[in-house]
Amino acid sequence: MRLAHQELNMRGMTFVDVIVGVAIMLIVFLGIFGAFQVAIELVLTTKAKAGGVALVTEQLEYVRGLPYDSVGTVGGIPSGPIEQLSQETINGILYTVRTLVLYTDAPEDGLGEADSTGVTADYKTIKVEALWSIRGVSRSTSALTRIAPNGVESLAAGGTLRVNVFDALQQPVSGAAVRIENPGVSPAVDLTVYADSQGSIILPGAPVASGYKITVTKDGYSTAKTYDTTVQNPNPNPAHVAVVDAKTTTISFSIDRTGSLRIETYEPAGPGTFEDSFTTDAKLSETTAAQVSGGALKLFEDSFGYSSTGEARSVGVSPAYLSQWSTVTFSVVVPLETSALVRVYSLVDGVSVPIPDEDLPGNSAGFTVSPISLAGVLPSAYPSLQLVAELATEDASSTPQVLEWAMSYVAGPTPLPDVSVSLRGTKTIGTTNGGVPIYKVEQDLETNNNGVVSVTPLEWDTYTVRVPGSQYAVFEQCADPLSIEPAAEETVQLMLVNQDAHSLRVTVLGNAAPVAEAAVVLTGTGGGSGTTSACGQSYFGGLSSGTYSLAISAPGFQNSVQDVSVAGPTVVTVILSP
Repeated sequence: MRLAHQELNMRGMTFVDVIVGVAIMLIVFLGIFGAFQVAIELVLTTKAKAGGVALVTEQLEYVRGLPYDSVGTVGGIPSGPIEQLSQETINGILYTVRTLVLYTDAPEDGLGEADSTGVTADYKTIKVEALWSIRGVSRSTSALTRIAPNGVESLAAGGTLRVNVFDALQQPVSGAAVRIENPGVSPAVDLTVYADSQGSIILPGAPVASGYKITVTKDGYSTAKTYDTTVQNPNPNPAHVAVVDAKTTTISFSIDRTGSLRIETYEPAGPGTFEDSFTTDAKLSETTAAQVSGGALKLFEDSFGYSSTGEARSVGVSPAYLSQWSTVTFSVVVPLETSALVRVYSLVDGVSVPIPDEDLPGNSAGFTVSPISLAGVLPSAYPSLQLVAELATEDASSTPQVLEWAMSYVAGPTPLPDVSVSLRGTKTIGTTNGGVPIYKVEQDLETNNNGVVSVTPLEWDTYTVRVPGSQYAVFEQCADPLSIEPAAEETVQLMLVNQDAHSLRVTVLGNAAPVAEAAVVLTGTGGGSGTTSACGQSYFGGLSSGTYSLAISAPGFQNSVQDVSVAGPTVVTVILSP
């Protein structure tokens, strides 16, 4: 037995040794495999870069072999036989070779129009860049050289084109892509240059001509450009620019990070009611020894008389977009020796739970007097309610009766789908011959089934959102107009009602901010009174065309009384003095 036990121990130890050995070998081989992978990656990267360096060197040697006057790119400034972009495959790797040739103004003899020799095209700067991708990772290598003319610099025909690129705060935007096109010169110009750290590009030696089209872009930024003269835009601004001989033409553009705007259309919050007059039992979910009979809820009756106790529960009341519970009202007939109590329950996953007294005082004892205030019953905690009636009698020939009950609430705002809206910015790109502005952003949109439409990308600007047509009137619209900052994501909500022939929307401001809960009284045919919303607005519909007296008062401000002319949908802004 002892020998067998030793053999078993030896076998167990041998098995553990095997597991440990395999684990060690696995760790070693995984390390070797990882190092092998790194080595392969390094070899591929080095080999690919060597190919890129070879292409850059080859392109530079080709450029150096050209006469000075021929050094230029197809469509570039200066122009020449060199392709701006070319592609070549080496060892299965696709390379893109990008060549840029620019005139350079040497600072030694002055820059621009301050150049003492009058020649701003002192020499040419050539940049050659090779770009490729290894396993989805983009890589590049580049080289820069300069070529000077033989002998003394000479006056080159042409002018200088300078483009400045700024952001919304007038700070330079480096790396912005500036595309310059002019098919009207020979050879045609089509060149893309990237702004320097000062947000500028300077192109000496540009051919003298009009019609230079300039487009400025950058990833994630808005686009700015010059515009064609067309029938739709006869007076573009900015128009395409002209280059004048021996002069510098300067044009500036503003671009910045784009944002987005979400437009939501709603019906405003309004009252709703669940009510049951007990003509049928369709609005009851459950009864115990109770029945609907003769237009009332009563105790169950058989040949022995009425049951001594009974109960009935309404269906659950779960309004969509509930914003406030209001009141419960009921009407009962309680003969002598009978009683009727009403309680309010919360429905949670189909289970009825009485609302505790801390949220609805007196609910545990039951209510015998109408109405019941639900001011403390918050929709966030109690989104679904149920009415429960408890009936009792001590006289089998007599029954209490519930003639009707109702539960009121406020629901909304409710999404309003398929609404046409228009969006317009303040930036313009020209005017008509009649002087009417042509806006850079002017779009007709429509909200989806959820009452939402999103506009992205959208550049920084001040925008107005309107609801065209005669179907809807704006009941409330905060932030009108709406300012969108660079990279901002904004939302505007439009509360809409069916449009009347004549209506008035009043916005009350004080200390440059909306005044909430200001008392607004409109005197005239169909007028009325109300208080302003959190946006400082109040709406009056169903008015007649004519002149009304508008009186506004708010704590901390002087009262305002003024006449208002109402004709169609009318909007008035009143500024209160402190």
